[in-house]
Amino acid sequence: MLIEDYEIELSTPACDLESPVYMAKVSLASDIGEVLPYVNATVEKGEFVPGIPVLVWKDGGRKYALRPGEMAISSITDKEEAGALVATLVDRINAIWENRSSLEPSYASWEKPKVLDLLKLLPGTNCRECGVPTCMAYAAKLAAGKMRLEDCPRLGDEDCAEQLSCLQDMGL
Repeated sequence: MLIEDYEIELSTPACDLESPVYMAKVSLASDIGEVLPYVNATVEKGEFVPGIPVLVWKDGGRKYALRPGEMAISSITDKEEAGALVATLVDRINAIWENRSSLEPSYASWEKPKVLDLLKLLPGTNCRECGVPTCMAYAAKLAAGKMRLEDCPRLGDEDCAEQLSCLQDMGL
């Protein structure tokens, strides 16, 4: 077993000390650096930087970060939820470590699309049907993961099929 002992510390985001959500910082008794490429192989859109090493990804509205001696999980409502989420992540990492011989490690990193690259593929009508005032604002929210392709009704039009396909190929 790779992770046997850890401590959880909850904190509010530094930018909003009155936030109703917390971040769990988990200090590990063991170094998990070797498992990061294997975990990266199992997550979607993982941002992996082997030289540091750090692995970051989003899942279910939460952001996860792994480093050799620590883990972090965002958007947690209370201590009980933190404990459950951390236990699930520890179990997942331990299972990946135990089965690493059957996994191909991945050193690839998903690169977030740039706002201007997204903007070039949008209809450019500034129709506001997505709920934001401009296609540029929509592109920025899309790049940040705060909006989805489905939020732009115009991308569903037949004349936007090629642009939609390109956006989907970017992993959006």
